[in-house]
Amino acid sequence: MTVYKLHYFENLGARAELIRLLLVYGELPYEEVSISRAEWSNLKANYPNNQLPVLEMDGKMLPQSIAIARFLAKKVGLLGEDDWEAAQTDAFIDLIEDTIFALETKGLAMKMVFGQGNEVADEVVTTLKPFLERLEKHLHTTNGQNLVGNHLTWADLGIADWFRRYAISAPHLLDEFLAVKKFTDYVYGLPKIKKYVAARNVTF
Repeated sequence: MTVYKLHYFENLGARAELIRLLLVYGELPYEEVSISRAEWSNLKANYPNNQLPVLEMDGKMLPQSIAIARFLAKKVGLLGEDDWEAAQTDAFIDLIEDTIFALETKGLAMKMVFGQGNEVADEVVTTLKPFLERLEKHLHTTNGQNLVGNHLTWADLGIADWFRRYAISAPHLLDEFLAVKKFTDYVYGLPKIKKYVAARNVTF
C-alpha cells in the first residue's frame, strides 16, 4: 500500500489542510514532512516550482495544492458522481481561491497566517461577506448538508474547512449565515473529520 508523504510547513493548515482532510477521510496512510520557516530557504530548490505543499508517493513529487487535492478526491470517490458534478465541485474549489485572492489583495491573508487576524477581524468579515451571501443562497437550494448533489464531495470538505478556519481570525464571521454555519457544523461533525479536527495542531 502506498504511504503518502505530505511536505508542508510545520503546524500550518492553509493550503495543506484540505489535502489532510482528504487523506483522513479516505483513510489513506500518510506521513507529515514538516518544514520550519527557518530551514525553508535552504530546501526550496529541492521542490517542484520551489513551492509547498508537495505530495510524495513512491519517490515522485506532485506539487500544487489543488492538483494534489483533486488527485486524492478521485482516489477516495469525492469528485462527484458524474462529469457535471465534478465540474460543479471544481467551481466551488475555485471559489476558495477567489476568497484567498480577495484576502491577499487587502493584505489580510498573511496576518491571518501569522496569528494577527484578530486585529483585522472586521475587515475579514467585510471581505468575505459577498462569498458567504452566495453560499447561503445556494445552500437554500440544496439539502443543506452538501454543495453538490446529495452526497459528500471534496468541495464540501474544502469550503467548510476554509470558512471555519477563517472564523478563527473573525469569530463572528458566520453569525449572519445560518445555513453556512449549519453546513460547516455538519461537515465538521463527520466522525473521521471530527476526530481529526479535535486532535489537530495547526495555526491558520
